[in-house]
Amino acid sequence: MFTFTDYQPEYLAQMTSIWNDVLKDGNAFPGEELFTQEAFEKYLMEQTIVRNLIIENQVAGFYVTHPNNIGRCSHVANTSYCMNKAFRGHGIFPHLVQDSLEQAQQAGFQGMQFNAVVASNKAAIHTYKKFDFAIVGTIPSGFRLKDGSYSDMYIMYKNL
Repeated sequence: MFTFTDYQPEYLAQMTSIWNDVLKDGNAFPGEELFTQEAFEKYLMEQTIVRNLIIENQVAGFYVTHPNNIGRCSHVANTSYCMNKAFRGHGIFPHLVQDSLEQAQQAGFQGMQFNAVVASNKAAIHTYKKFDFAIVGTIPSGFRLKDGSYSDMYIMYKNL
């Protein structure tokens, strides 16, 4: 069984490692520079929502949510998800998405937008579509993969 918790410093090392693993994989997040724990904690403090999915005192996954843009566009959320490699493929990811949608709505967001869903990330796209996200745009060759090739990326959106 699992539980959700808001960010707690005791999980910082695990969260930093998980985020950096996603960066190293080079198939999902646009960033390339790895985080130190101190820099990652600063990044987390800038977020509107940070939630961990905990299984047996391990961070199985987590997400960060913030406004997708400023001012007149700040009612639309943007969320990034991270899964611990040890827990991938166990059907946990949809629980992160569900919790993020509920938390974003409770925080007053009216929609959620993903700006750069890599077209080859079929598992994530499949999950997002189950939650009624729509692909509202495609940026051809918009994401450079770790191997140097380029993939299309999608902009996905859902009303909350």
